[in-house]
Formats: sequence, structure tokens, C-alpha cells
Amino acid sequence: MPDWNKLVRERLESCPAPHREEVVAELAAHLEETYEAACSQALTESAALQLTLQEVGLQEVKDWHVLAEKIRRAKSKEDPMNYRTKALWLPAMVTLLGTSMLLMALQRAGFRPRLVWTGSVAMFFYWPWLAGLPVLGALGAYLSQRAQGPLRARLAAGLSPALLMLITLCLILPVGLAIDGFSLLRLGYFGLAVVNWVAIPGLALLLGAMPFLRQPNTLARTEA
Repeated sequence: MPDWNKLVRERLESCPAPHREEVVAELAAHLEETYEAACSQALTESAALQLTLQEVGLQEVKDWHVLAEKIRRAKSKEDPMNYRTKALWLPAMVTLLGTSMLLMALQRAGFRPRLVWTGSVAMFFYWPWLAGLPVLGALGAYLSQRAQGPLRARLAAGLSPALLMLITLCLILPVGLAIDGFSLLRLGYFGLAVVNWVAIPGLALLLGAMPFLRQPNTLARTEA
């Protein structure tokens, strides 16, 4: 009897379908049932194999991809919200919660930000907090990858604290300008805040997330 899982996997190798292993298993089971039914008609193995592929319409490579896409779409309609939660929202929440708890624990332990002068500009750094961010960025990206998240979901999950802070600062800036009026000094403070709380933490988070961004993920969805 043919190895149906191997046969299907080889024909779908270049097709990065979501739920790929589930698609392979489902197709293989269907082919096996059709093949056994053909064999029960006293056909030879080669004739039964040919009849099986004819009956399910899988004579050409493109036919396999079309059928895999149909199965992918059917599965996408079944649990889109559940998938997005597992691949994006939960990993992002873990990263956010981890960074917040780490900062709170360091503050309660008595750690204070280090003042660093760059010319006439002073910047504040929580060095122990920054040192822990790569681990949390890696955790978020890993959880997203484990849930078969695509590249952008893994990236968003790993960088979620920096992205959230950027959104918050962008919302605060126009409110401040509307209340106090436009000034170059306020824009300077905004730029400094972006560097302190978005750019530098974002780089630390990205450092940890990078191994999970580089690894190919054939199981990832094409859309988050």
C-alpha cells in the first residue's frame, strides 16, 4: 500500500498552506479510503492507485494545491478568531504582562533608572529591565510560532510592548499640543520618549525574537 502521508506531503511541499499537517492527514485518509475501495474491486495496486487519483481529481500538481487551498479556506472559516487569539493576542499579552511585571519587580527591589548624558540630552535607562527584554521578546515570538503564526504575528507578539508604547505616545502628543500649544521643546520630549520607551526597548525585544523570525514556518497562515 502506498504511503499516503508521504505521497501527499511531497506534492504539497511547495504549498505553504495553513494547517498543512492537518491538510496532509485529511487528504491521506481520504485517498486511503478510496484506494481500499478500489482494491476491493480486484484491481491491481497500480490500477487502484490510478483510479484513486482519478476519482479525487488529483492528476496534476496544481490539482493538489487547489484542493489544499479549498481545505485551508474551510478550516479558516471554522476558527478564525480562535486562531488569531492563539497566534497573536495571547502571545502579545504574555510579552506585555512579562515586561510590566519585570519593571514593577525591579522598581520594588529598589532599582532606579540610570541617567546617561548624550551631549546636553539626558536619557534614563533601566539596565536590568532592558537586559530581560530579549527573553520576553523571544517568549512572545516563540508562542506565536508554536501556534503557527505568520511572520508578522510573531513580530507583533515579540514587539508588543514597544508597539503599544508607540501607539500611546502618538495618542498623547496631539492632546498635549492641543492643550499647551505647539512647541519645539514638546516635540523634543516626544522624540526622547520614543527613543527611551520605544526604540531601545524595541531593539532589545527584537534581539530575542529574531531566532523565531528567521526560522521558516511552513505551517504559518498567510494572514494573521
